[in-house]
Amino acid sequence: MKQEQHPEKKVRLSVDCTEQERMYIKMIATKNHMTISEYLLSFARKEMPKCGGRHCKRSHEPNKETAKVLRETDEGKNLIEHGTLDEFWDALGFS
Repeated sequence: MKQEQHPEKKVRLSVDCTEQERMYIKMIATKNHMTISEYLLSFARKEMPKCGGRHCKRSHEPNKETAKVLRETDEGKNLIEHGTLDEFWDALGFS
């Protein structure tokens, strides 16, 4: 019997950017025949585990450290703010 997969509940993700950045992202997404959401999620999906269900051997439950960081983030603790998008990328080492 084929196991049915139920769609996961969607949640809203908010990204703060300038109007110019938004327009640029929208132009790139449109060029790729995508919505802004599809375009931004395409990058994350490349990094997500490709388990496909029952044969997956990876844990999808966060470990204690990750669970703590997620909880603190939800509470607004230990957040780092950046003045510009360039500062954000610099902090991640992508510049």
